[in-house]
Amino acid sequence: MIINKVRKPLKILIPFCAIFLYQKCTLNTSLKYKNSDDYFTVNSDSSENNLSANEDVVSSYHRNIIDPKIKSIQISSEKLKLVEPCYYLNSEQNINIDFDLIEADPHPLQYEIIHCDMNWDKSDLMVMEYLNGFDINYIDDVMLSHGTQEQYVHYHFQLPNENIQFLKSGNYSLNIFHENENDNPLLRLRFYVSEESAKASLNITRTSNIDQRNYMQAVELHCNYNYNTIDDPFQNLIINIQQNHQEFDELWFYEPNFVRDDKVTFLMNEDRVFNGGNEFRFFDMSNLITGGQNTSNVTLNENGYQVKLRPEIKRTYRQYFEYKDFNGKFVIQSHQSDLINTQAEYATVLFELPMKKIKEDIYLFGQFTNWGVHDEFLMKYDSVSQKYYNKINLKQGYYNYIYICKSGEKTDARKMEGSHFDTNNEYIIKVYYRDPLGLYDRLLHYQVYDKNT
Repeated sequence: MIINKVRKPLKILIPFCAIFLYQKCTLNTSLKYKNSDDYFTVNSDSSENNLSANEDVVSSYHRNIIDPKIKSIQISSEKLKLVEPCYYLNSEQNINIDFDLIEADPHPLQYEIIHCDMNWDKSDLMVMEYLNGFDINYIDDVMLSHGTQEQYVHYHFQLPNENIQFLKSGNYSLNIFHENENDNPLLRLRFYVSEESAKASLNITRTSNIDQRNYMQAVELHCNYNYNTIDDPFQNLIINIQQNHQEFDELWFYEPNFVRDDKVTFLMNEDRVFNGGNEFRFFDMSNLITGGQNTSNVTLNENGYQVKLRPEIKRTYRQYFEYKDFNGKFVIQSHQSDLINTQAEYATVLFELPMKKIKEDIYLFGQFTNWGVHDEFLMKYDSVSQKYYNKINLKQGYYNYIYICKSGEKTDARKMEGSHFDTNNEYIIKVYYRDPLGLYDRLLHYQVYDKNT
C-alpha cells in the first residue's frame, strides 16, 4: 500500500513534466527565430544573422556617405537644372561628378557602376547588358589644392566617357573606393539614365481637406507614353515623385485613374499630397574676409577658418516669407579666387538653434548632406545654453539647408520648418516601366518640375 501511494503522484507528475519540457523547447525556438525588430532578441546562430546582414548590404544600393573625409559632393547634368544627376540615353550631354578628399596627398581612387531596380536593389542584368565598357575604372582627373589653409584633393570625372557607354535606362549606383577595395566604398552616389520616351505634367492644387488646405500641396499627374512599347500601363507604369530630393517625402503612383490611348491620369486624392514645407534656410560664405549673408563672424586661427552663423529659430508657427532659394542645393564659389576646385577654402561652420530640447533627433539636411540623414549632421544639445549646435567642415560657397526631425523610422521637416501651401518647391518626377518579363525597370522619363513655372 505504501508503494502504491508513492507511484500515484509520479504518474500525475509525468504529464506535467512533459508539458513543461515542450513549452521550454517552444520558448527556445521562438527566441531563436524572434524578429530582430523586437526590443529583446536572442541570437543563437550569429553566423546566420551576419550572413543576412551582409546580403542586405550587398543587394541594397541606397545613397550613403561612408567616409567623413569626402566633402563637397556634386553630381550634375549639363542639360538639366543645377545639380540633377540624370543622363539622357544616347545624348551628347554628360553628367559630371566632383568631390574633395580631405587629405594632404592624393590617393588612387576607382569607381564602380551598378544597375539597380526602382527600389535600389541590384538588378538581374549582367554588366555587358547595361554597359559597353568596364564597370570598374580609375578616376584620372585629380588635382591637389594649393594656397589653402586646409589641404585637400579634388577628384573629377564624367559619365559616359571613353571607357563607359550606357546601354540600358534605369537607376544606377556609383560606388567610389580606394584602389582594389570595392567591398569598402568611401562614397555611394545614385544617378539615373533616362530614355525620355515619356512626358509627364504636374498640377499642384490645394487639398480637399479643409483643415490642411493652407499647409499641404496636392498633386494631379498626367503622363504621355509610347503605347507601341508599353504593355499594360495600368499595372506596369509606375511613377515616383520626390519633393526637393527628400526621400522621406516622396510618393509612388500605381494604377492610374484613367488610361486613354497613350496617356495615363492620376487624379488628386487625400493620399497624393505633400507638406508644403518652407523655403530653405541659407547662408553665404563665399567671402571669408568680410563674411556674407546670415554669417555672424569669420575668424582665422591655427585650426583654419571658423565661420559662425547667426542663431536660427524654429519656424513651425512662423508666418510664411517668400524668397528665392536653391531648394536645398549649394554652389561652390569664392571671392578670393576663380579656381574654386583647388583654391577655395574650407571652414568650420557653427550652426546654432536656440530652443528647448525635444524628444526627436534634429538633423541638418540639404545637398551638402548628400540628401541623406547621417550622424555627422546630427545637432547636439547644450543644456546650459539651451540650444542645439553642430560644427560642419564646408567649402566656400552659397548653401541651402533645413532642419529635420527623426524619431525611429519617421522623418519629418514640418515640426521644425512649418508648412505652407505657397512654398516654392521642386518636384522630381521619375516614370518607370516594369518589364513584364522581369528583366529590369526601365526609366522612361526624368523631370524637374517647379511649382511656380
